[in-house]
Amino acid sequence: GVVLWLPALLHQPERPEPGGYRLTLLDVGQGLSAVIETRHRTLVFDTGAKLSDSFDMGSAVIEPYLRHRGLARIDALVVSHGDDDHIGGARSLLEAFPVGQVVTSVPQRLAGAVTPTACRVGQSWQWDGVRFDLLGPITPSEKDNDNSCVLRVSGAGGSVLLTGDIEAGAEHELVTMHGEDLKSDVLIVPHHGSRTSSTSGFLDWVQPRLALIPAGHLNRFGFPHPDVVRRYRERGITVMTAGETGAITLDADPKTGLMDPVAYREVYRRYWSVP
Repeated sequence: GVVLWLPALLHQPERPEPGGYRLTLLDVGQGLSAVIETRHRTLVFDTGAKLSDSFDMGSAVIEPYLRHRGLARIDALVVSHGDDDHIGGARSLLEAFPVGQVVTSVPQRLAGAVTPTACRVGQSWQWDGVRFDLLGPITPSEKDNDNSCVLRVSGAGGSVLLTGDIEAGAEHELVTMHGEDLKSDVLIVPHHGSRTSSTSGFLDWVQPRLALIPAGHLNRFGFPHPDVVRRYRERGITVMTAGETGAITLDADPKTGLMDPVAYREVYRRYWSVP
Protein backbone atom coordinates (compact mmCIF):
# COMPACT_ATOMS: atom_id res chain seq x y z
CA GLY A 1 0.00 0.00 0.00
CA VAL A 2 0.98 3.64 -0.32
CA VAL A 3 2.57 5.23 2.71
CA LEU A 4 0.88 8.45 3.78
CA TRP A 5 3.63 10.56 5.29
CA LEU A 6 2.65 12.12 8.60
CA PRO A 7 5.27 14.77 9.35
CA ALA A 8 4.02 15.38 12.87
CA LEU A 9 4.71 11.76 13.74
CA LEU A 10 8.14 11.46 12.17
CA HIS A 11 11.48 12.31 13.70
CA GLN A 12 13.71 14.18 11.29
CA PRO A 13 17.36 13.26 11.92
CA GLU A 14 20.31 15.28 10.77
CA ARG A 15 21.94 14.75 7.41
CA PRO A 16 24.57 11.98 7.19
CA GLU A 17 28.18 12.62 8.11
CA PRO A 18 30.70 13.03 5.26
CA GLY A 19 31.45 9.59 3.85
CA GLY A 20 28.06 8.29 4.97
CA TYR A 21 24.63 8.26 3.39
CA ARG A 22 21.01 7.42 4.06
CA LEU A 23 19.06 5.06 1.80
CA THR A 24 15.26 5.10 1.88
CA LEU A 25 13.28 2.65 -0.21
CA LEU A 26 9.87 4.29 -0.39
CA ASP A 27 6.62 2.34 -0.45
CA VAL A 28 5.14 3.46 -3.77
CA GLY A 29 2.88 0.44 -4.23
CA GLN A 30 3.83 -1.70 -7.21
CA GLY A 31 6.83 0.28 -8.41
CA LEU A 32 10.20 1.59 -7.33
CA SER A 33 11.55 4.75 -5.81
CA ALA A 34 14.61 5.11 -3.61
CA VAL A 35 16.24 8.20 -2.13
CA ILE A 36 19.96 8.50 -1.34
CA GLU A 37 21.02 11.39 0.89
CA THR A 38 24.64 12.36 1.47
CA ARG A 39 25.78 15.22 3.68
CA HIS A 40 24.81 17.92 1.18
CA ARG A 41 23.31 16.12 -1.85
CA THR A 42 20.21 14.14 -2.78
CA LEU A 43 19.66 11.50 -5.44
CA VAL A 44 16.30 9.99 -6.38
CA PHE A 45 16.38 6.63 -8.18
CA ASP A 46 13.11 5.98 -10.03
CA THR A 47 9.80 7.64 -9.32
CA GLY A 48 7.01 5.07 -9.01
CA ALA A 49 3.92 4.95 -11.22
CA LYS A 50 1.47 7.44 -12.67
CA LEU A 51 -1.96 6.04 -11.88
CA SER A 52 -4.08 8.74 -13.53
CA ASP A 53 -3.79 12.23 -15.02
CA SER A 54 -4.17 13.66 -11.54
CA PHE A 55 -2.33 11.12 -9.36
CA ASP A 56 1.22 9.83 -9.43
CA MET A 57 3.73 8.66 -6.86
CA GLY A 58 6.00 11.63 -7.47
CA SER A 59 3.53 14.10 -6.01
CA ALA A 60 1.73 11.68 -3.65
CA VAL A 61 4.68 10.02 -1.91
CA ILE A 62 8.13 11.16 -3.04
CA GLU A 63 7.61 14.93 -2.87
CA PRO A 64 6.06 14.84 0.64
CA TYR A 65 8.92 12.66 1.86
CA LEU A 66 11.56 15.00 0.46
CA ARG A 67 9.78 18.07 1.89
CA HIS A 68 9.58 16.43 5.29
CA ARG A 69 13.29 15.72 5.18
CA GLY A 70 13.91 19.39 4.43
CA LEU A 71 15.23 18.63 0.96
CA ALA A 72 14.52 21.49 -1.43
CA ARG A 73 16.55 20.21 -4.38
CA ILE A 74 17.19 16.95 -6.23
CA ASP A 75 20.83 16.93 -7.29
CA ALA A 76 20.42 13.86 -9.49
CA LEU A 77 17.29 12.12 -10.73
CA VAL A 78 18.06 8.66 -12.11
CA VAL A 79 15.25 6.99 -14.05
CA SER A 80 16.31 3.42 -14.76
CA HIS A 81 14.04 2.81 -17.77
CA GLY A 82 10.72 3.70 -19.31
CA ASP A 83 8.23 1.40 -17.56
CA ASP A 84 5.48 3.45 -15.94
CA ASP A 85 6.12 2.08 -12.45
CA HIS A 86 9.61 3.59 -12.61
CA ILE A 87 9.14 6.77 -14.67
CA GLY A 88 5.54 7.68 -13.80
CA GLY A 89 6.27 10.27 -11.12
CA ALA A 90 9.22 11.93 -12.85
CA ARG A 91 7.35 14.87 -14.39
CA SER A 92 5.84 15.84 -11.04
CA LEU A 93 9.27 15.87 -9.41
CA LEU A 94 10.78 17.90 -12.25
CA GLU A 95 8.01 20.46 -11.77
CA ALA A 96 8.22 20.49 -7.96
CA PHE A 97 11.99 20.71 -7.42
CA PRO A 98 15.11 22.19 -8.97
CA VAL A 99 16.93 19.19 -10.46
CA GLY A 100 20.67 19.26 -11.09
CA GLN A 101 20.92 16.39 -13.57
CA VAL A 102 18.70 13.69 -15.04
CA VAL A 103 20.33 10.37 -15.89
CA THR A 104 18.24 7.76 -17.68
CA SER A 105 18.20 5.00 -20.28
CA VAL A 106 15.27 6.79 -21.98
CA PRO A 107 16.43 10.42 -22.38
CA GLN A 108 13.88 11.04 -25.14
CA ARG A 109 11.08 10.46 -22.61
CA LEU A 110 12.32 13.13 -20.22
CA ALA A 111 13.37 16.00 -22.46
CA GLY A 112 12.59 19.34 -20.84
CA ALA A 113 14.17 22.09 -18.79
CA VAL A 114 16.96 19.74 -17.70
CA THR A 115 18.66 17.98 -20.61
CA PRO A 116 18.82 14.28 -19.71
CA THR A 117 22.05 12.30 -19.92
CA ALA A 118 21.98 8.70 -21.12
CA CYS A 119 23.18 6.08 -18.64
CA ARG A 120 26.64 4.91 -19.68
CA VAL A 121 28.85 2.30 -18.08
CA GLY A 122 31.83 4.01 -16.52
CA GLN A 123 30.03 7.20 -15.49
CA SER A 124 30.90 8.02 -11.90
CA TRP A 125 30.88 10.91 -9.50
CA GLN A 126 31.54 11.57 -5.84
CA TRP A 127 29.51 13.57 -3.33
CA ASP A 128 30.60 14.22 0.24
CA GLY A 129 32.93 11.22 0.25
CA VAL A 130 30.34 8.86 -1.26
CA ARG A 131 30.96 7.32 -4.69
CA PHE A 132 28.31 6.72 -7.37
CA ASP A 133 29.13 4.32 -10.24
CA LEU A 134 26.92 3.44 -13.20
CA LEU A 135 27.52 -0.23 -14.01
CA GLY A 136 24.83 -0.74 -16.64
CA PRO A 137 23.20 -1.07 -19.07
CA ILE A 138 26.14 -2.69 -20.84
CA THR A 139 24.75 -3.45 -24.31
CA PRO A 140 21.39 -2.38 -25.80
CA SER A 141 18.72 -5.04 -25.39
CA GLU A 142 15.41 -5.74 -27.07
CA LYS A 143 14.06 -6.15 -23.53
CA ASP A 144 13.35 -2.75 -22.00
CA ASN A 145 13.94 -4.20 -18.54
CA ASP A 146 17.49 -5.19 -19.40
CA ASN A 147 18.22 -1.61 -20.51
CA SER A 148 17.78 -0.41 -16.92
CA CYS A 149 20.40 1.88 -15.43
CA VAL A 150 22.30 0.03 -12.69
CA LEU A 151 23.85 2.21 -9.97
CA ARG A 152 26.24 1.25 -7.18
CA VAL A 153 26.60 3.62 -4.24
CA SER A 154 29.53 3.13 -1.88
CA GLY A 155 31.00 4.92 1.09
CA ALA A 156 32.89 4.21 4.28
CA GLY A 157 29.65 2.95 5.83
CA GLY A 158 28.79 0.34 3.19
CA SER A 159 27.47 -0.15 -0.32
CA VAL A 160 24.15 -0.56 -2.13
CA LEU A 161 23.34 -1.78 -5.64
CA LEU A 162 20.23 -0.39 -7.37
CA THR A 163 19.20 -2.48 -10.37
CA GLY A 164 15.90 -1.26 -11.82
CA ASP A 165 14.14 -4.09 -13.66
CA ILE A 166 17.11 -6.07 -14.96
CA GLU A 167 16.51 -9.73 -15.68
CA ALA A 168 18.74 -12.77 -16.23
CA GLY A 169 20.40 -11.51 -19.43
CA ALA A 170 21.54 -8.21 -17.96
CA GLU A 171 22.57 -9.90 -14.73
CA HIS A 172 24.87 -12.21 -16.71
CA GLU A 173 26.40 -9.23 -18.53
CA LEU A 174 27.02 -7.43 -15.25
CA VAL A 175 28.77 -10.48 -13.79
CA THR A 176 30.88 -10.90 -16.93
CA MET A 177 31.98 -7.25 -17.02
CA HIS A 178 32.22 -6.32 -13.36
CA GLY A 179 32.69 -9.55 -11.40
CA GLU A 180 33.69 -8.86 -7.81
CA ASP A 181 33.08 -5.12 -8.27
CA LEU A 182 29.36 -5.96 -7.97
CA LYS A 183 29.77 -6.94 -4.32
CA SER A 184 27.43 -4.81 -2.23
CA ASP A 185 26.07 -4.90 1.31
CA VAL A 186 22.54 -4.06 0.20
CA LEU A 187 20.74 -5.05 -3.00
CA ILE A 188 17.57 -3.41 -4.24
CA VAL A 189 16.19 -6.63 -5.70
CA PRO A 190 15.96 -6.66 -9.52
CA HIS A 191 12.54 -6.50 -11.19
CA HIS A 192 10.55 -6.51 -7.96
CA GLY A 193 11.58 -10.09 -7.19
CA SER A 194 10.31 -11.66 -10.42
CA ARG A 195 11.28 -15.25 -11.22
CA THR A 196 13.15 -13.99 -14.33
CA SER A 197 15.74 -12.18 -12.20
CA SER A 198 17.92 -12.64 -9.09
CA THR A 199 19.76 -15.53 -10.74
CA SER A 200 22.02 -17.64 -8.56
CA GLY A 201 25.16 -16.51 -10.38
CA PHE A 202 24.28 -12.85 -9.90
CA LEU A 203 23.58 -13.26 -6.18
CA ASP A 204 26.81 -15.20 -5.70
CA TRP A 205 28.80 -12.22 -7.02
CA VAL A 206 26.82 -9.44 -5.31
CA GLN A 207 26.75 -11.29 -1.95
CA PRO A 208 24.39 -8.84 -0.22
CA ARG A 209 23.65 -9.04 3.48
CA LEU A 210 20.28 -7.36 2.97
CA ALA A 211 17.84 -7.57 0.05
CA LEU A 212 15.12 -4.92 -0.23
CA ILE A 213 12.23 -5.78 -2.54
CA PRO A 214 10.26 -2.91 -4.15
CA ALA A 215 6.96 -4.76 -4.55
CA GLY A 216 3.43 -3.64 -3.72
CA HIS A 217 1.25 -5.35 -1.13
CA LEU A 218 -0.81 -8.15 -2.75
CA ASN A 219 0.24 -6.99 -6.23
CA ARG A 220 -1.35 -8.70 -9.23
CA PHE A 221 1.98 -10.09 -10.47
CA GLY A 222 2.63 -12.16 -7.39
CA PHE A 223 5.94 -10.39 -6.72
CA PRO A 224 8.18 -11.38 -5.08
CA HIS A 225 8.11 -14.91 -6.44
CA PRO A 226 8.50 -17.51 -3.65
CA ASP A 227 11.39 -19.22 -5.46
CA VAL A 228 13.28 -15.92 -5.55
CA VAL A 229 12.73 -15.24 -1.86
CA ARG A 230 13.94 -18.78 -1.14
CA ARG A 231 17.07 -18.16 -3.22
CA TYR A 232 17.98 -15.20 -1.02
CA ARG A 233 17.19 -16.90 2.26
CA GLU A 234 19.19 -20.01 1.36
CA ARG A 235 22.20 -17.71 1.20
CA GLY A 236 21.50 -16.23 4.62
CA ILE A 237 20.40 -12.90 3.14
CA THR A 238 17.83 -10.89 5.10
CA VAL A 239 14.81 -10.06 2.91
CA MET A 240 12.41 -7.14 3.40
CA THR A 241 9.55 -6.13 1.08
CA ALA A 242 8.42 -2.49 1.03
CA GLY A 243 4.79 -3.43 0.41
CA GLU A 244 4.76 -5.36 3.68
CA THR A 245 6.90 -3.10 5.87
CA GLY A 246 6.25 0.35 4.46
CA ALA A 247 9.23 2.54 3.65
CA ILE A 248 12.60 1.12 4.69
CA THR A 249 15.42 3.41 5.82
CA LEU A 250 19.03 2.40 6.24
CA ASP A 251 21.90 4.59 7.43
CA ALA A 252 25.46 3.89 6.28
CA ASP A 253 27.57 5.54 8.95
CA PRO A 254 31.25 6.13 8.15
CA LYS A 255 32.28 5.26 11.72
CA THR A 256 29.98 2.37 12.65
CA GLY A 257 29.01 0.95 9.24
CA LEU A 258 25.53 -0.09 8.19
CA MET A 259 22.89 0.46 10.84
CA ASP A 260 19.91 -1.86 11.18
CA PRO A 261 17.12 -1.08 8.69
CA VAL A 262 14.13 0.80 10.05
CA ALA A 263 10.71 -0.16 8.67
CA TYR A 264 8.06 2.55 8.76
CA ARG A 265 5.16 0.32 9.77
CA GLU A 266 7.12 -1.34 12.55
CA VAL A 267 8.12 1.97 14.13
CA TYR A 268 4.76 3.69 13.75
CA ARG A 269 2.37 0.73 14.05
CA ARG A 270 1.02 2.07 17.35
CA TYR A 271 -0.70 4.92 15.53
CA TRP A 272 -3.12 2.60 13.75
CA SER A 273 -2.80 -0.85 15.33
CA VAL A 274 -5.22 -2.12 17.93
CA PRO A 275 -3.34 -3.52 20.97
